[in-house]
Amino acid sequence: MYNNLLALRAKGTPNMDLADLFKLAEQPDVISFAGGFPDPDWFIEEIEEITMDVLRNYKDIALQYSPVAGLSTLRKYISERMRKQNMNINPSNVLISSGSLQGLDLLCKIFLDPDDYVIIEAPTYLGAISTFESYEANTVAIPCDEHGIIIEQLDEFLQNTKIKPKFIYVIPTFQNPSGRVWSLERRKALLEICDKYQLPIIEDNAYGELRCSGMEVPTIKSLDSKELVIYLGTFSKIFCPGIRLGWVAGPEEIIEKLILFKQNSDQTSSSLSQLLVLEAGKKGLIEKQININIENLKLKRDVTINTLEKHFSGKAKWVVSEGGYYTWVEIDKKINTYDLLKKAVGDYKVAYVAGPSFFPNKNGGENCLRLCYSLPKPTKLEEGIKRLAKVFSI
Repeated sequence: MYNNLLALRAKGTPNMDLADLFKLAEQPDVISFAGGFPDPDWFIEEIEEITMDVLRNYKDIALQYSPVAGLSTLRKYISERMRKQNMNINPSNVLISSGSLQGLDLLCKIFLDPDDYVIIEAPTYLGAISTFESYEANTVAIPCDEHGIIIEQLDEFLQNTKIKPKFIYVIPTFQNPSGRVWSLERRKALLEICDKYQLPIIEDNAYGELRCSGMEVPTIKSLDSKELVIYLGTFSKIFCPGIRLGWVAGPEEIIEKLILFKQNSDQTSSSLSQLLVLEAGKKGLIEKQININIENLKLKRDVTINTLEKHFSGKAKWVVSEGGYYTWVEIDKKINTYDLLKKAVGDYKVAYVAGPSFFPNKNGGENCLRLCYSLPKPTKLEEGIKRLAKVFSI
């Protein structure tokens, strides 16, 4: 009965890749390189104390609805934090969201009609691809190299296309899934191209503060003098994902539109979570959590890269990321990592995300996979990569 009543967008085959990642993380006998989960051992002990403080001192606010845009005190804290990172943001430029993916979803609500076009990197975050698909949008994938999106190909597409894309979505720092960092030159070139074609940029910076090595590169937002960039941030990677808080930073006219649609979505983000983040920020605990995350990510990244050298050397290439959660592995033979995933989980008890999941319509990356090294313990990282070598007959 229900199938006949469903909207057209719900009748198709949904992309379940993201939901499947969360299921894999719950299987205790599987070594999972799949979901971008932090190691729970990293969570600071003070979280219990500040939770009790918030409930004791701000119970009337913490357990109540908040303003749709978020608590003004938290918006002020975020804007001040962004200004320290050279981004010209005021509280009125900030909307609190229930995770950064809700921020992207709300942006799609105000920008996208069915059959509109969005430009993305190839590969890119599978959650973004699923979100664009849910709004019946078309995605144009522009290839990347080790320095970021290939500007010449982007320019060629924009110059020759008869359509007007609504925006370009990019993850320039510790990209999901590749772990790569765009060069400064590539960031400036993107701004020039998007100014030329009046194309908004959505910059997703979930991992940018988790630098383990190398030189800092400014956000695209910090280089933007013409309000081309709408910025997505999240506390999931720099604090803890269970808080379910992110934010959108952009022009006031965009924030005002987002507020209208957020009130029809979840109405408000959790007041308790907002106060927890605010108190943690005021006490310096978010910076403490970031430092703990970086120290442990560096250790796990190094174990991952060293173990790949041992078992995959001469048979694959991989990204040595300077931060974030991921490395991107490209096998030097013709295989399909998507088809092999069931075998990996069922026979070898090891999970990863197959390369095709990060391309529209799974068209690309057949011999690639994303490894997330943040969750498994170092010994599990070593054992998991050894198992992967067997899965791919390396």
